[in-house]
Amino acid sequence: MRTYLAPLGFDSRRVVKPVLSQGLDDNDRVILLQPIDGSDRGHDAFSDVRDVLTQVVPSLQLETEYLPYTDFVETTLHCVDLINDAEGELIVILGGGARELLLPLTVATFSNDNEVDTILQVGDIDGSVRQIARLNLRGNVSPAEEILLVDLVNLPTPLSISGIANELDKSKSTIARHVNNLENEGFVKSKQEGREKTIEITDSGRVYLRGKKNTNSNN
Repeated sequence: MRTYLAPLGFDSRRVVKPVLSQGLDDNDRVILLQPIDGSDRGHDAFSDVRDVLTQVVPSLQLETEYLPYTDFVETTLHCVDLINDAEGELIVILGGGARELLLPLTVATFSNDNEVDTILQVGDIDGSVRQIARLNLRGNVSPAEEILLVDLVNLPTPLSISGIANELDKSKSTIARHVNNLENEGFVKSKQEGREKTIEITDSGRVYLRGKKNTNSNN
């Protein structure tokens, strides 16, 4: 089962196109976010989405959540609740809709990245559907783990735990412990290579370090 979560503007293609790119099954849900006092054009867009998607799956569950939009925090909290309540695989579509809904949904998505399986973006320039990385923006790591993350940027990764330990002249157990915590945060990823697994930094790790660098330079 998949749950699609998407803000709906006047252009129904910004919902239809990414949903169809992932596929639909009988028990999937599509939840469309609209402002609480939506316009006739918004209702028309909902009808357009329904007409297209129910041609693919006649029994599709197509729902609308009407959200407040004048209070950024309140709207974000509503989006967080929708993310946490979603059933099955969660696919968030950051494709369109009013900015008053799109921005809170974006913040909620990246603040709860562990709950989201896939994030899709519909390009304004070429209209293409792209999958974008889930980024952990919280950064709950120790100073030692942060130093290791910096080292991984400068090492010829992917490397095994043993390889990293040798390069940094650290104990294998220390590196393994730090790598485990960094992987739990999504800042590194591992891949099994024979009897060992190799480690490399992720997009989340790179964004986190860039943010820390900017923060430190301003202090």
